[in-house]
Amino acid sequence: MPYVRIAQMISRPGREAEVEEILKKLSQYYVQQRGYVAGYHLTPHSDAGMTRHGRVGIWESEIAAQTAAQTEHSLALRAQLLRVIDEDTHQELSFQGTPDPVS
Repeated sequence: MPYVRIAQMISRPGREAEVEEILKKLSQYYVQQRGYVAGYHLTPHSDAGMTRHGRVGIWESEIAAQTAAQTEHSLALRAQLLRVIDEDTHQELSFQGTPDPVS
């Protein structure tokens, strides 16, 4: 059963481009990691009225996700991210995924 991790956050004013760049770097890194299935870099919708950013990662297992998240490169990027977002808005959610049935 896939392991799904969702991260969402709001950038600090004027730091939107930096948040986007760091999230893109995380996506580029994770796609190369063992156990990575798929993912999405989430950008604010034009009608949203706020700068909420995010990532969705789908992994073969929780261990694969945790292993990738604990690498030096991933930790460095996430530390950069924490400096350009509003910490009170940062959420990391984890789920066991069940694919929808295909008819």
